[in-house]
Amino acid sequence: MKTKKPIIELVISLGSNIEPRFKHVQEAVLLIKKNIGPIIKSSLIYETPAWGFISTPFLNACITIETILNTKNALIALQKIEKELGRKPKIGLAYEARPIDLDILFSSEGIFNYEHLTVPHSLLHERKFVLVPLVDIAPNYVHPLLHKTTQQLLETCNDSSEIKITKHQLT
Repeated sequence: MKTKKPIIELVISLGSNIEPRFKHVQEAVLLIKKNIGPIIKSSLIYETPAWGFISTPFLNACITIETILNTKNALIALQKIEKELGRKPKIGLAYEARPIDLDILFSSEGIFNYEHLTVPHSLLHERKFVLVPLVDIAPNYVHPLLHKTTQQLLETCNDSSEIKITKHQLT
């Protein structure tokens, strides 16, 4: 008898600030569905200023997916998608413009702190560009380390960035 692999739920943030921004985000969604697993929730898409560096605005969104991949293997698959969509390896420590950025925010597998993977994402509570779309899909999710809901994290976030809803929708 075959053992069924457990279903892992991941919350992922998506961002792009190199044109065509929406096309990059939409292609990432299609590749995630094809290679990692189905999307069960998706946020609105927001235009947000670059955070931590000067650049063109980003389009940002969040999705929840189900996958049979463990969190580490999902990260490898997400990095492969980033590369396929034109993301170049980061040079130095500074933030930079990118066609696509895919980050695992939360995993139903729990908390991770590895060299290339920290879950929950270590800065999500400081970034409105993550929190606003995250609240769309998981307002009552309790951060396992900060013990606050994502809605509470947004309400206490010191980031004053202007976040604008766009006309775009994830499909």
